[in-house]
Amino acid sequence: MSNKFHDKRLQGLEWEQQPQDELGRGSFLTLRRRRLRSLYQDGSRSVWYEVETVHPPFLDAVVLLLFAKHDGQIPLVALRRSVRPSVALRAGVPQLARLDGREWSGALWELPAGGIEPADLEPGGLGLRGRASQEALEETGLAVPAQAFVGLGPSSFSAPAFCPERLHYLAAAVDPRQAQPPEGDGHPMEDGAEVRFLDLREALAWCASGRILDGKTELGLRRLADWLGFPGAG
Repeated sequence: MSNKFHDKRLQGLEWEQQPQDELGRGSFLTLRRRRLRSLYQDGSRSVWYEVETVHPPFLDAVVLLLFAKHDGQIPLVALRRSVRPSVALRAGVPQLARLDGREWSGALWELPAGGIEPADLEPGGLGLRGRASQEALEETGLAVPAQAFVGLGPSSFSAPAFCPERLHYLAAAVDPRQAQPPEGDGHPMEDGAEVRFLDLREALAWCASGRILDGKTELGLRRLADWLGFPGAG
């Protein structure tokens, strides 16, 4: 039986050769627009359409699964709580941030993460593991050597409908007792940030209950649970 959604299979994209329109440049993000059209395997093409995309100063980021595991005990994992204004401003500019009908501080629990600088991926650069080491110190105050990190599965896109940022998941065993006050990056959004080591079972329960609302964090936690052979991955 014919399926109307499969009558035309996407083969690729074609875009106009002139440079992308830059619609706006902020202190961190750039908004761009480009005209393109879809190409199908039957040789046909869609009409031309415009797409706006949001670009951070880096295309990739590392997501850190910093865990402490002891024989016979549930592994602990580092989570970081900091302000996320974009979520607080969903409804405009509220006097008091609200989430799901409740008063909310504007902060979210997430896995530590950080952008990969373009130079990191060049010959002689830090690479993914080197950048993960830098971000671990900055975000959690833990000195973790680059060689301690292990990749956890394939990368994923954070918001593919409008942003090209790709996330790389890396895990390393750490000793929470060695943590120092995080360096941060000097931005006011870093002020008041909190780092907590939570047992993995409770962290997964936070995902199920909605206390953790960040998609990359839930994915990373479940990958870590699977990698460690922890039965609570679900």
